[in-house]
Amino acid sequence: MAIGILMLLFIIISLLSLIGILLLFLWKESPKREILFHLLAVWGLLIAACGILSLPSNFIASRIISFSIGLLAAIGLFWYRNIEKRSDEAEMETIKSHHAVSFLLVTSSIVLGILKLYGLV
Repeated sequence: MAIGILMLLFIIISLLSLIGILLLFLWKESPKREILFHLLAVWGLLIAACGILSLPSNFIASRIISFSIGLLAAIGLFWYRNIEKRSDEAEMETIKSHHAVSFLLVTSSIVLGILKLYGLV
């Protein structure tokens, strides 16, 4: 019974992550996309925290791997906020490519975190 509920929880986490990532890359520039990006960054950090807290305290290497996966989301969020401060109309294409890098960092954090929770990484 408990394993079935846990599997259902993993499926829900995976579906929410997949829907969020698809919306992040398919929406055009809008304030909703920025809100979704911040929510996904927090989601990536929460998934990494679940990966860290689900391991025993003597599994140091696995905990460091989970921490580094969560660090990807934090770096993506920092990158996004840092580029927003430097925005200039002349460099709009460069800013869009930097936003894509931050989106990829948060996406990789979520995907790797889920794979870590499943035990595949």
